[in-house]
Amino acid sequence: MNTGVLRKRYSYIDVLNILAIFLVLMLHTSQAIFTAKVGTSLFLQVRMFQGIAIPAVFLFFMISGAMLIDYRQRMSTTDFFKHRIKRVLIPFLLWSILWYFYDIKWSAYPGPISHPHPSVSDFLISFASTNINTIFWFFYVILVLYLVTPMLSALVKLKEKDYLFLLVSIYVIINCFILYPLEVFKIQITNNMINFPLITFCYLGYFIVGYLIHSGFFSKKQEDLLIIVGFIMFFIQVFFISLGKGLNLDMNNSTGPIVFFYSVGLFTLVKRIMEKINLNSRFSVLFKTMASASLGIYIIHPFFIGLFDKIFSVNEMSRLHIYIFPLMVYIVCLLFVLVIKKIPGGKYIFP
Repeated sequence: MNTGVLRKRYSYIDVLNILAIFLVLMLHTSQAIFTAKVGTSLFLQVRMFQGIAIPAVFLFFMISGAMLIDYRQRMSTTDFFKHRIKRVLIPFLLWSILWYFYDIKWSAYPGPISHPHPSVSDFLISFASTNINTIFWFFYVILVLYLVTPMLSALVKLKEKDYLFLLVSIYVIINCFILYPLEVFKIQITNNMINFPLITFCYLGYFIVGYLIHSGFFSKKQEDLLIIVGFIMFFIQVFFISLGKGLNLDMNNSTGPIVFFYSVGLFTLVKRIMEKINLNSRFSVLFKTMASASLGIYIIHPFFIGLFDKIFSVNEMSRLHIYIFPLMVYIVCLLFVLVIKKIPGGKYIFP
């Protein structure tokens, strides 16, 4: 989500924000993948939706890296952490509490988890184990990435981007070409000492490569290659994995080369397209406004999915739920978040 301050506005970042949250909604309204009978038409449809939308949160990690790794050009490290606390940590804690109380009596899907026996200890245990709202895993990951950002930013200040590229390369080699094949072929080895170091943390690669693409580290030809590889991975993801039969590949594996390069290619493609479009000020403001609501939409959308299910008397197996809800939920959540942000104190509820 867009969580930066005091920086130049990039329209392509706003568009990626909007695209990413819409893909999140596609993922969360195609949960019939877990209940539909394998091999049926409905199962293949939602599996394809899942395959198309899988870059969703990884785009957010790349956006965050693009906007934050060079923070030293705009603020001190102390100010950086103050802004992260205000814009991410506090809303995370607030909404964890609100969802916990909501989960005591009501339900929503996906994300919120029922807590029929509430207590302080139950809250603390649930919070520590991401069992208040499972989609809040994003916050746990992004907060860890914030902790290592000062070290990454120091490399930028020293003009040592090659070391950032080295970190991404190590990430790709270990996660995409060692750990992922082991999982695909179900080879059991003791690999704790491989995947434990922070440089192989399975989301750090997305965070750093977002900055490298944004900062122009790659040449035009190299970006072209990233886009081409991304297209190939998209094709494999959607047509061979999502709709294919007999392929024992985890299409949602964040450490696999298919998802990683599909996400990177999509990020690069949107950047390339938006840089060629001369947006007038009206559209720039529109995209900026829509992008500013992405974090709020992420936080609140399970409530509206559940509400619409009740209003229309449908469930996750309904075509209405799968095909129409993403747009409906996006529009309603967007308006809701923007209205709340306008009221006094609203920016602390939906930063």
